[in-house]
Amino acid sequence: MEHLLTLTVAGLTIGMIYALIALGYTMVYGVLEFINFAHGEVFTVGGYIAATFLIWSGVDDGTPLAAKILYFGAALVVSVALTAALGWTIERIAYRPLRGASRIIPLLSAIGVSIILQNLIIVVVGPNPVIMPSSVVPQGFITVAGVRVRVLALVIIGVSMTLMAGLTWLIRSTRIGKAMRATSQDMEAAEMMGIDTNRTIAFTFIVGSALAAVGGFLVAMFYGSLKFNTGFLFGLKAFTAAVLGGIGNIPGAVVGALILGLAENYGVGLRLGGLAWILLAGFALGMYVQLWRAPRRRLAHVAQEKRTSDYERELLGVYRLAPLTAVRRVLGPRTDALLDVSARHALKLTAGNVLLLAAAVVFLINGGVRFSTEWQHVVSFTTLIVVLMFRPSGILGENIQEKV
Repeated sequence: MEHLLTLTVAGLTIGMIYALIALGYTMVYGVLEFINFAHGEVFTVGGYIAATFLIWSGVDDGTPLAAKILYFGAALVVSVALTAALGWTIERIAYRPLRGASRIIPLLSAIGVSIILQNLIIVVVGPNPVIMPSSVVPQGFITVAGVRVRVLALVIIGVSMTLMAGLTWLIRSTRIGKAMRATSQDMEAAEMMGIDTNRTIAFTFIVGSALAAVGGFLVAMFYGSLKFNTGFLFGLKAFTAAVLGGIGNIPGAVVGALILGLAENYGVGLRLGGLAWILLAGFALGMYVQLWRAPRRRLAHVAQEKRTSDYERELLGVYRLAPLTAVRRVLGPRTDALLDVSARHALKLTAGNVLLLAAAVVFLINGGVRFSTEWQHVVSFTTLIVVLMFRPSGILGENIQEKV
């Protein structure tokens, strides 16, 4: 149990960092419906600025505590301000002139910006990693439920939760937040209502970049250093988290990030025997979706005059006896669009459930084996594939009301 709690804290910590980065991806996608692949490098630049400022300040173990706090706060402010300015500049120079062009054009521009930023970091500060001064990093541990937990991990979780709560308030309760939501839902209608969409989109990039700067600062503190290409992998994971939760959905980005962080740590920290129980829980959830939730949701779309007891029984049978009825319907002539779509959906759910059950059995047989840490990335993307197999739109889907 202590080992499980340790993995949970580690998973929540890394998940919160993913969430800070994923919010930038999902906000930009919500407004412009394109993936800003340079966001990972913006995150790296934020961490580099903070670490470089602290190195430049000369802070060390002999510096008084009040001065350390002052330097720390100044590094945070400088990092957030410069990184936000970088985000605004990227939007103004690399993306705004391409607005309205084919989707592939700004995507290629984003990849180009990503490469340019990586090489600029090498040119300016060199290829060697920047080392965060350890004197400003909390080094202590506290005991929670008998487990030693790093104070910095709790700081990261607390700071991330505070920033996410602030972002939620900004989007739901402020004038600029309402403008962001309106722009994301219909840009032309927002312009007709008097909203300056250029200013709103620029503000979205500024907020996303500021959050990425905090994430870069926290990662530099957590791992002690940062390389010029660190943002590539973190950005990829954060993008994965955004897709996992439902791209364009802010709560979804947070949920996806936390699940990804926990999956990574459980995946390489638990033996296969322990992971098998997680897979069995996923199998139970998948069976609930297939046997109960999915057919009931389908039935809700059936017109009242068509909803006879025989039709309901046939639709429920497609899901509950999928290997027989769904296969027969898919192979037979197309007579009813809803039943045909439901049959394909039922077969997909059946395949996912069989896969989960088979994996659980294999894991139970090899219960004493454990994945090496090199498999961490494989676990991340396997989790993404399995979740999208059951729910292609992500865990929370695209929530129009919350879309930004």
